This record gives sequence, structure tokens and C-alpha cells, in this order.
Amino acid sequence: MSLQLNVPFAENEEAKSKGALWDANLQTWYLPEAHYDRLMEVDKWIPEKDTAIILSNEITIAQAERPCWKCHQPNLVIAIGSDYFYEKDINERDEAVWLEQGFFTLFQQVSAVSGNLQALLQDHYPNYKTGYTKNTAGQYWSNHCAACQSIQGDWFLFDEAGSVFYPVTQEAAILITLKTFPLKYAPRIDAGYIYGNHLRLITEFAARVNVT
Repeated sequence: MSLQLNVPFAENEEAKSKGALWDANLQTWYLPEAHYDRLMEVDKWIPEKDTAIILSNEITIAQAERPCWKCHQPNLVIAIGSDYFYEKDINERDEAVWLEQGFFTLFQQVSAVSGNLQALLQDHYPNYKTGYTKNTAGQYWSNHCAACQSIQGDWFLFDEAGSVFYPVTQEAAILITLKTFPLKYAPRIDAGYIYGNHLRLITEFAARVNVT
């Protein structure tokens, strides 16, 4: 797992001194995960400043079937997930820090997505895209019905017990598939997430598929 950095030429030596390495093939700087304890030192070079979560480069996409609320056609819905991630936060001294979160979760109310993850979503899940929702009064990445293009709101997918990504039984969790896609560099997002026993059910009983 490595984090791509956007380092101006004049700051190359500074980046190198802070643990960044040069990828000669892709002509870009990056920070290897072994140096993630120095994330704040390279924070100014992280692309897309509105992304406060760094995911594993083995990105997880949870997918399941759910009828569209409007046209009632069968519909594939997805959620971005990660077995662990790093989150930018403020500590007790009011200092910005990057914290490792060592648990599995699914993300909702996704407001920003890095370019490499956008490309993956467009290739594999074109109906997961930005759209305006009244409940959040803003633009968020959302599932859209393949038939009628209606937004499938996050609340109905994540927050209601018994909904597709909030299983309360083993049988419901089995209906979810977790697909893992390898990316060269760690994707970044800005989003919310929650804890709960339903996530344990997903990790224990959902099928896992590695996509090469």
C-alpha cells in the first residue's frame, strides 16, 4: 500500500527527506505504507485536499441486489469499503493528525473520490455516480437505478436495520458480495461511516471475490 503524492520539482529533496520515494515508471512521488507514521509531514502533497480518508489499495466494493424504490426493477447497488483505513482528524491538542482505523467498514455519504477510484467506478459500476439528494442537500456519490436512473438513497441502503447493507441475520449477509480490486496507489475519499454488529455479519458471511 502506497500513497501517491503531488510534489513540485522544487520540493523533491524535501519530499525525499520525509520518506517519499520516486516511481520512475509512472513518474510520480509516493509514500510507502512503512512511512505512514509521517503522513502529516507529507500532507501538503496529498492530491485532492477534500479527501480525509486513505483506503487500502486493495479496495473493497460491497455489492448486492435491491429493487428500485421508484420503478421496482431489480437493481445492483454498491458500497465502498475497506478492511482498514487512515483518517485525518483533530487530536486533543487541536492538532491535525492521521489516525489508523484497523477495522472493516462501509462508507456512506461519499462527497469526494480520488481520480484512480473514480476510474475504477466508471469502468465497473457506472450507475454509482454523483447526484443531488434532498436529504443531504448536496452532491454525493450515490447508487442510481440502471432502469430509471433514480437515486437510491444511502439511508435506505445503510441506516435502516434490515436494509441491504445493514443485515441483521446471517442469511441477509450471505446475499452481499465483497469484491476486491487492486490499485497501484491507495485511493482517497471523504465520507461517513458507522460501527455495528451488522459489519461483523458482513465480514463473516459475505462472499469475497478477488478481481485481477
